[in-house]
This record gives sequence, C-alpha cells and structure tokens, in this order.
Amino acid sequence: MYHAVMQSCGMKEMMMELKIVGKSGQISVGKAMAGMGFIMETLPGGDILLKHAVVVPANERWLHEPAMKEKLARADEWMRNNPAKETNLEELEARLETVA
Repeated sequence: MYHAVMQSCGMKEMMMELKIVGKSGQISVGKAMAGMGFIMETLPGGDILLKHAVVVPANERWLHEPAMKEKLARADEWMRNNPAKETNLEELEARLETVA
C-alpha cells in the first residue's frame, strides 16, 4: 500500500492512499466504511469521486422537505416551551360538559 500527503482542492493537507483496482474490478475502502452507502461520480477526466450518502425511504422523503422541516422545528420549539404536565381530569370533564 502506498501513502501520499497531498493538498486537496481546499488546500488542506490530507492523507491519501493509493488504491489499485483488482481483477474483479473492485476497490477496498476499508472495514471502517463497511455497510455505508456512497454515490459514485465519474468526473470528466476519468477521476472517480465517492460521496457518503444516506438513503431516505421514499415514503419518508416528505419529512425532509423544507416546509415540513420548518413545521417540525416549530413543533420542537413549542414542546420545549410547553413542558408536559398532568391533566386535571375534573377540570377537563367540566370543560367538556360546557361544550356538549
């Protein structure tokens, strides 16, 4: 295994390893990344960029929409400002009787 210290596009020094594609066409990224998902982007010059990705199930995608995230943030704030308390059942019953 070969190691190199190079400057990335952000001009920060990063430790890099040279990986060789095996006969099966695979590259090992190490056990620390086992089970993680990645988006593989092939760049114009032939470079490959792996971006760590998290899969969101389609039926849960709506939770990540900006409008819903805003509603959830407001709900979280309301919960912080309005802590749970025990309900006075007699008072609740009296209120319900006036409505009925």
